[in-house]
Amino acid sequence: MAWDIEMQSVEVSAGVALGVRIGNPEKPEKATIIVLLGKKGMIVCRNFDIAALEQRGVAAARVQGIASFEEVLGAAIESCTAQAKQLGVAEGMKGEDALTRLL
Repeated sequence: MAWDIEMQSVEVSAGVALGVRIGNPEKPEKATIIVLLGKKGMIVCRNFDIAALEQRGVAAARVQGIASFEEVLGAAIESCTAQAKQLGVAEGMKGEDALTRLL
């Protein structure tokens, strides 16, 4: 089975991010990896280690329970790096609001 890899522009009021979604070939309805990349940082799915991203100096916020880019925008941020917090990202904030700060 082939990996299902999708890349698309994800637009919010502050600009455009690059969305990357890698689907699980054995369970195509479930994404293995979802990332929204902005110029200043990213929103990642639960498969990413937020502590490792912080150690590398990455501004990142993490959401869980998502399967699409649209769900990322509506999900609450469950954790974020100190670098993301310096940009105004906070736990509990909606993904769309966090992405606005990471663009």
